[in-house]
Amino acid sequence: MNGLMEKLSDALKKDKFGSEFKNALRRHNLSVAEKNGDTFRITNGISEFSIDISKARSEYESDPSPEVLNKLIRNIEQECDMESRMVSFTNGQEFLRLAVMREKDVRHDMISSDFVGGLRKVIVYTSDDMTLHPLDEAILKRWGMPREVLFSVADRNMCRLLAKTAVKKTSIAEGVNAMEFDLPCKHLGVSFILCNDFRRVVYEYMGAKFLVVAPSCESILILENITNNILEKLGKEIVREYKRSPNPLTTDVFLFTPEKIQIAGHFSVKSEKSST
Repeated sequence: MNGLMEKLSDALKKDKFGSEFKNALRRHNLSVAEKNGDTFRITNGISEFSIDISKARSEYESDPSPEVLNKLIRNIEQECDMESRMVSFTNGQEFLRLAVMREKDVRHDMISSDFVGGLRKVIVYTSDDMTLHPLDEAILKRWGMPREVLFSVADRNMCRLLAKTAVKKTSIAEGVNAMEFDLPCKHLGVSFILCNDFRRVVYEYMGAKFLVVAPSCESILILENITNNILEKLGKEIVREYKRSPNPLTTDVFLFTPEKIQIAGHFSVKSEKSST
């Protein structure tokens, strides 16, 4: 197929997806309030929210299966239901979670608090534990709830999610054990470091003292309290992950003990040398 034919074929596929998507919305009493490229603002007449359909479009073009559209519509219905329930704290509290973010990435309208170093706890809400939406000051004002109550509820929900999440423990070298969480939303997996049950869960696998590195919002490694020379060997990979990730987090090394969390070391992004 020559270049022009490929472009025409792609255009026809995109038109088919767009047409099928709009038909599916109508069948479920949903409509498009606003459109900007592949970002749609969807409404059910009561609530509305924005969704980027580019991933679903790409999947459909690779495999034009009705299940791709059905999955997208189910997600949209979940989001609409959540948005309608977020009008009150009583109905919306079950969707609250905590997400870890760099201080410089936190917007002024987000609800956040200090964690360790340059990291902050940010309250988010989600209908599927995949797509995270920051809770903003406007919702806090509408609910009329103290911040500490929201953080307590979000922490409780994270602890419940942690209790249901599979844990992977592996040996990355002789005598060096590590663990990570098997969760579809990697950002929530990393954000488990924020919740109160994190120490207790990890303690069962790694002992009372352990190290945590989280170079990006999608990657976390929990290590036994290993020696500095072993940690230094991991430094280049930690820095490499931090630099290549679209959502870098930190090159700090955190030491968790029963009493506190402290920064045990730091890997320099510029020199890729450790100062642990």
